[in-house]
Amino acid sequence: MKAVWRLLHLATATTLGTLRSTPKVTRIHHRLELQNAIRKTMRHHHRTASPLPLRILLLLDIDRFRQVNFSLGYTYGDLLLQEIAGRLQTLSHCDLIVQTGDDEFGLLMRADGKEQLSPIIQRVQSLFHLPFNVMEQQCYINVSIGSSFIESLSASLEQSLHQADQALLTAKHTGKNKHVAYNSLNKLTSVNHIQMETELRQAILENELILYYQPRLELSTGNIICLEALVRWNHPRLGLIAPNDFIPLAEECGLILPLGEWVLREACLQKVRWLEAGILNYQIAVNISPCQFQDEHFSDKAIHIIEKTGIDPSYLEFEITESSIMQNMETTVAVLDKLCKIGISISIDDFGIGYSSLNYLKHFPIHCLKIDRSFVKNIHSNKDDLAITNAIIHLGHALNVQVVAEGVEELSQLAILKETTCTTIQGYLLSPPVSVFDIEQSFNQYNRPVMIS
Repeated sequence: MKAVWRLLHLATATTLGTLRSTPKVTRIHHRLELQNAIRKTMRHHHRTASPLPLRILLLLDIDRFRQVNFSLGYTYGDLLLQEIAGRLQTLSHCDLIVQTGDDEFGLLMRADGKEQLSPIIQRVQSLFHLPFNVMEQQCYINVSIGSSFIESLSASLEQSLHQADQALLTAKHTGKNKHVAYNSLNKLTSVNHIQMETELRQAILENELILYYQPRLELSTGNIICLEALVRWNHPRLGLIAPNDFIPLAEECGLILPLGEWVLREACLQKVRWLEAGILNYQIAVNISPCQFQDEHFSDKAIHIIEKTGIDPSYLEFEITESSIMQNMETTVAVLDKLCKIGISISIDDFGIGYSSLNYLKHFPIHCLKIDRSFVKNIHSNKDDLAITNAIIHLGHALNVQVVAEGVEELSQLAILKETTCTTIQGYLLSPPVSVFDIEQSFNQYNRPVMIS
């Protein structure tokens, strides 16, 4: 949350107060000390919070830090670590920050559910998108991250640390500058891991992947205006696999680009089928992964798919995360301009969790801001989340762009969003992601998708 306030501060040059106190950065010399620090922190919060929130343990390794010391000197390196620690302290929902080695940090983050891991990682990674200014010398650095979950006070902290360690090693040994989560995929033997990779390659080639669609509702009219395409893996042995369980594998083994191209191609073809049938005349939103967007041939590949499928580009919206578009400003502007010129709309996904200047909103051709679900979740009970949601909505109105509240699940959330003049909602209150068959059945029954369960 502090990230959003920092964004608003950079945009308005208005000083905003700190939302919560942040932990100091502690130096830890042994893993036993780290276990004790985590246990002490969790016990403290157990006395003040019931039930105890899920904890996410993150281990960070600064990539190529030895080269920084060698090239710029140890004094520069020490000051750079202080700057890194300072940025880490801006993270919200962070209970513990420790420096576990010369170039390693550990974070203990609070979360309401495991699905919050991805936005938390994006917030951490966004801290490193801007250059560090030390001794009048600019320096860009990357970070590798390993993560694991701690679900209770009785959990084995030694095991959680080992899992995060293994995930961090995987991140460092498979290209660095990435996040790897310890999950069921990491528990597989190397043979099974290779088998899953082979099966995923075959799934892309043999159409075992399928798309589900989640509608987006315009509050002022009560009309569905967009369907977001979301990929699932229909595994022949394991059944339907959610994206969180195979997207990390696709990223790790280099399949995310062909996977992303498959999703775009299939979404375009499905839209053409609906147009030919005279139904579901809505825009289709397609998520573009950071790896896709940073591919130098991305725009050309996307245009080629559009031409081959015959879809009118005005029916397409590309959802791009805030962190993705901040990688290279000049390149981003050129790519987005190229896409917008042929009629594609651009949406900023998970807006509000980045750590960047809102200055980019003036330069990028953006049509929509999607408020991250972590803010929407507690707007009826958390005044900070409500204030941030309100600020983003007002920002969207001022920029004359659509604002979508993601993850709307309760009527109380909907009532507040209407009061704050949010333009559009998406979430399980309206409909979960559903198959093509179900959404077509709903259309045939109601002439539009509604409350599919």
